[in-house]
Amino acid sequence: MTKLTLKEQRFIDAYLGSAGGNGTAACRLAGYQGNAKVLGVTSVRLLAKPRIQSAVALRVRRQAKQAILTADERDKILSQIAGRGTEAGRIRAIAELNKCSGRHSIKHVLDVTETLSDIIAGSRK
Repeated sequence: MTKLTLKEQRFIDAYLGSAGGNGTAACRLAGYQGNAKVLGVTSVRLLAKPRIQSAVALRVRRQAKQAILTADERDKILSQIAGRGTEAGRIRAIAELNKCSGRHSIKHVLDVTETLSDIIAGSRK
């Protein structure tokens, strides 16, 4: 695969960054010249190039991988919240930590006033 030019790299940076996926704006930010129509055509041509498509896909995969917290990172953040903040926020953070660690269990309280024999006798009537 051939290397990207500096302008193409800037286009990809802008396209995935401040232009928010807008090819015309990314072209303008990367230094391409022309009116909106010309920049729009330029962005379509750039995005059709296989090396640009590969670079964009690679960058998106890397960003997605970095965006996912590990269990340790999640626990650290929740622990920090549980250590400070409002009482309600601390309680919710502790509850989430308990859920994540498997220490959370739902208790069902049953109030049974009838005996099994009463229930069976009632069903036979």
